[in-house]
Amino acid sequence: MITTEEKMFDLSYLEEMDDPEFMIRVIELYLTEMPNDLLAMNRALKTGDFEIIKINAHKLKSSTGMLQASKLFTLLQQTESLVCKHLVHSHLQDKLKEVNIEFELLKHALQKHIQSLKAKAA
Repeated sequence: MITTEEKMFDLSYLEEMDDPEFMIRVIELYLTEMPNDLLAMNRALKTGDFEIIKINAHKLKSSTGMLQASKLFTLLQQTESLVCKHLVHSHLQDKLKEVNIEFELLKHALQKHIQSLKAKAA
């Protein structure tokens, strides 16, 4: 099992595939797609389209769960819950800030991990 020192993620699900190249592709795809979905959520907050936030939070929980990034997963779960309970705007705005910050931290940790995987493969 590979985890970061900060325990930001756990890639044991992907490690079961025993295919480092596949793991790298999955992580890179996540790092490419996640910012687009977060941007859509932030835009939706400004326009009041809470359904977009709910849909994207739900979608991102799946991919984040696969990486076992528990803190970000929990924040996405809370975001989705806020929309479902109609506790919107100020609470939601704060939660989305937390999601964005946590994703940035996770992104850097995952990028570092990818570099490590590529170095081992070389």
